[in-house]
Amino acid sequence: MKKLFLFITLIISHLTMAQLQEGIIDYEFKVNMHKSIGKDQESIKSMIPEFRTSKNRLYFTPVKSFYTNIDEDTDEVNSSVGGSNVTMRFTRPQLDLYRDFEVSQFITVTDFAGKKFRIEDSLKTNPWRFHDETKKILDYTCKKASFYNEEARQDVVAWYTESLISPAGPQNFYGLPGTILEVNLNEGSTIITAKKVELKKLTNEIKTPSGGKKVTAREFKKIRDDYMKEMGMQPGANGARFIIRNN
Repeated sequence: MKKLFLFITLIISHLTMAQLQEGIIDYEFKVNMHKSIGKDQESIKSMIPEFRTSKNRLYFTPVKSFYTNIDEDTDEVNSSVGGSNVTMRFTRPQLDLYRDFEVSQFITVTDFAGKKFRIEDSLKTNPWRFHDETKKILDYTCKKASFYNEEARQDVVAWYTESLISPAGPQNFYGLPGTILEVNLNEGSTIITAKKVELKKLTNEIKTPSGGKKVTAREFKKIRDDYMKEMGMQPGANGARFIIRNN
């Protein structure tokens, strides 16, 4: 009788977990720093590591999600250039990204150029193309989808699993018939990969970000592009920032 009770308990537990469609996904955000360096700046490659990795977390349900940075210590890299000691300090802007798929709304709070912005707008549909390829990520069977992001000039390849029905994903990638567990930008320039999926009942982890100057997505794009042109940078570029100082 005890064995039968244990068996029934295990079956009920398994069925409960199979039906649970919310939880937490931890991602590794890996940027190839050398790929972003122009041919006229090859000497910089010896000063910085090839790859920079950081961590992000996604809280998700079938209808909402919240994506944010995981707090980490700031990295510093020491190099010697022309007889001088140079310290590079890598930093990441704040990123709190809330999505409500039922009402097609997103709110993002982020730092840019020393200011905090709260971007509120409607979700847009990315022109995903679907492929026949599949692969396993964390024991989830994932299907391949892709599109070209005109604004960011990025080839985007995503791997999503239909085992998790939420249309959520990392960063600004979503809208597939399943949760995105990996994104590859520009053939490895940036790779975002799920390292842990924990299915659990969420309480108040999914929250609406607050603070910052309220702007639309179009207004923020203009602010960002104008600033980057002023700084002599390519509009649309993003990723980790680093500060160089001589010691």
